[in-house]
Amino acid sequence: MRSLQYIKEIGSIVRGEVRALFPVFSRPACMPPDFVCIGITDACMLRCKMCQKWKEDIFIKDKTGEPAVEDWKRAISSLHKLTVKPLQINFGGGEPLLKKEIFELVSFCKQNGLKTNIATNGYLINKEMAKQIADSGLDSIIISLDSLCEDTHDYLRGKNGTYRQVMNALELLDKSCEGLYKGLCCVIYQKNMEDVLGLEAWAEKDQRINSVYFMAAMQPNNTAPDMRWYEKEEFQALWPKDPVRVGAIIDELIKIKRGRSKITNQISQLEAFKHYYKQPDRFVKSSQCNMGAALHFSSSGDIFLCYRWQVLGNVKTDDVASVWNSRLAKEARFDIAACKDNCHFLLNCFFKEGYSFKI
Repeated sequence: MRSLQYIKEIGSIVRGEVRALFPVFSRPACMPPDFVCIGITDACMLRCKMCQKWKEDIFIKDKTGEPAVEDWKRAISSLHKLTVKPLQINFGGGEPLLKKEIFELVSFCKQNGLKTNIATNGYLINKEMAKQIADSGLDSIIISLDSLCEDTHDYLRGKNGTYRQVMNALELLDKSCEGLYKGLCCVIYQKNMEDVLGLEAWAEKDQRINSVYFMAAMQPNNTAPDMRWYEKEEFQALWPKDPVRVGAIIDELIKIKRGRSKITNQISQLEAFKHYYKQPDRFVKSSQCNMGAALHFSSSGDIFLCYRWQVLGNVKTDDVASVWNSRLAKEARFDIAACKDNCHFLLNCFFKEGYSFKI
């Protein structure tokens, strides 16, 4: 049986030959990105079971250190020039609130007509930080909450007291940040799947919360690619052991979604989760991936369309708009269109409204 690396190498050769025959086969370069995520830092105070970003990043190609604030501002200005409608800049991590300049960058985005969102574990939000969030003009914040059971949430996050910090953060943001959109994010794991419906019911009734978004369990961040990761003993708290049971829970979420609900997932996305949990090795879409329309930045400033494909440039040395329209980006879009991995981005992060997700 051929190794995965061998298959990828052969695939790369074939794609190169096809590119030579059809050099313009790609998303039109003139179209602006639909999704932008800046992984502003890989640092984190938690030790989450589903994430190892707090370890040295095995995927970062640039080892020269994090960009200066002015590098990020130059990148943001270039992004602004690419867009014809308000674009949302998503700040992620690690834990983005550990970045001391985060609110300076949020304010700079707002000055350039860009919307802003921060995805956070909520651990650092105290009274002073809530005021900083309000003053920065941040549009939305998404806080991870895995369960209303304190022990379960803290177990998955690898640090006691995390659940209480989340609850405290919700209260402080409600009091200090008028107009801030506050959402919850919950990933469906073996450890917490029986708590999912209760969390959704609680969120529906809580006036502080605008939305709840569910995700499918994925191979933990910053671990070497492994198509059978879910079979490993170290990840048994993450991967649901009973696909029928987890499917029934998702069916209940779909029923709730069909009514008046704060669930922001599309029904087709939730249906895809069911198929994925049942057969994780089978590609859940009958159409191509849409990550060619996304733009990602690592904490070191590397620029990607998708982290699974090549580095296109770096914000310390390259203009973002030029990188977006480069031939290298066109080639990456071609590769992405041919990708058949059920990855984190495909199922969870960039599930664009209206984008075909035929199962």
